[in-house]
Amino acid sequence: RERMRAYPNLVDYEATWAYKRLYTPEETPAAGTLIDDIKVSRTLFGGIKHKPIQRAFIRSSEEAHSHRQDIRIGIPKALNIWSTAPFWRTYFEALGVKPRNIVFSDDTSEELWQAGGKYGSVDPCYPAKVVQAHIHNLLFEHHVKKPLNIIFFPSITHIPTFVEQVMDTACCPIVAGTPKVIGAAFTKEQDFFAQRDITYIDTAVTLQEPLLLKDRMFEAFKEQLQISEDENNFAVDQAFNSLDYFDKHMQEKGRIILDAVAEENRIALLMTGRPYHNDPGMNHGVLEEYQAMGYPILSMRSIPKDKDYLTPYFQDDLNKKFVDSPLEIHDIWPENYSVNSVQKVWATKFAARHPNVAVLDLSSFKCGHDAPTYGLVDRMMSASGSPYSALHDIDANKPSGSIKIRVKTYGYTLKLAEEKLEDNARKSLAYELQTINKRLDFLAVAPEKIKQDVLFKTELEKWQSDYEAPIQR
Repeated sequence: RERMRAYPNLVDYEATWAYKRLYTPEETPAAGTLIDDIKVSRTLFGGIKHKPIQRAFIRSSEEAHSHRQDIRIGIPKALNIWSTAPFWRTYFEALGVKPRNIVFSDDTSEELWQAGGKYGSVDPCYPAKVVQAHIHNLLFEHHVKKPLNIIFFPSITHIPTFVEQVMDTACCPIVAGTPKVIGAAFTKEQDFFAQRDITYIDTAVTLQEPLLLKDRMFEAFKEQLQISEDENNFAVDQAFNSLDYFDKHMQEKGRIILDAVAEENRIALLMTGRPYHNDPGMNHGVLEEYQAMGYPILSMRSIPKDKDYLTPYFQDDLNKKFVDSPLEIHDIWPENYSVNSVQKVWATKFAARHPNVAVLDLSSFKCGHDAPTYGLVDRMMSASGSPYSALHDIDANKPSGSIKIRVKTYGYTLKLAEEKLEDNARKSLAYELQTINKRLDFLAVAPEKIKQDVLFKTELEKWQSDYEAPIQR
């Protein structure tokens, strides 16, 4: 426990704070506030004309705002909600829904799965199957404690990515389609939602196209929440701000860890996986085992995306013109259309170039989008000589004995890697000190005339100042 407090686990940190109120949305503009807009009209010959205008902000009534404060919305902690939760929370908060009335299901566990995984076959993919249990948890646990009015589980088709020059930002079709399948599973024989006076909303959305997203969200919630279109658009903008804020917050945390392990010649363990692998029930708590061994854990989201920071690690690729930016992967994977897969491949590419980062690659059973990345990840890590372990075909079963053996084995590999870093650091320091001593010897036998030279003294003081730190070490 002491080690776990000393060595942060950013996967666990991200999993916790993705569902908490980290970003506070701005106040909704007052009715009549002038806002910028675009007036679209047709020309005489049938063309479309866009004219920038200013107009008054339209707000819903006080009665509608009061109505929203009493609305309770349930959201399952499943699939791509793990990467977009800050967006949805802030959207509803910006509309006036109270933070305590935005209810997320519990983390995945064996008990949750056993209680609720019984509403028909969904897919061999366990992350998709377990959604049944999360909806069951909202209906039979959270709704019982205090009634829910809405269960919102969007069919997310596209999510923006920081990786540049990609073919597409598409989500896995199983992940995108599961909300529709789940809606059918809970209404086929009996309508579990209608029986409890709950509205189930599974509207299809794309976060890649903000204007279309605003239209889809307004259509979904204009009656339920009694909102104006301006309020909806403002809430979507705030939600994007929240997602950006969360990304930057995680990157700051990751940069602190990366700087620390580089300074201390230690290893940080990067978990590469899909968003739902942040769920402790999906990763089987395996990351805590490494944390207890004394290795800080990085999530893919926590890797700094600042190009100035990344350039030194990708300098060779840039010099050889393989890529034009450290945030590109088309040189190693041209078919980069799956948003979560491209981020996983890029994170591995970063780890292969950072001497203090090892990789633990997680993948669920029958994951078709992960399968093409197995060879890429293996080749990159093997070529770099960086520590790498894979835990594939994760399912509902948790073979604790075999997992512990693999954890201990990989832990030994990580220990050897740290010892190698320390040896290299000692050799580098010895060479540096040898160079310093050599220069000191040359200075000792320098003619007195040179020693008295003002320019020489200035250079000598500067040189001694520059080398003071390594001499002290």
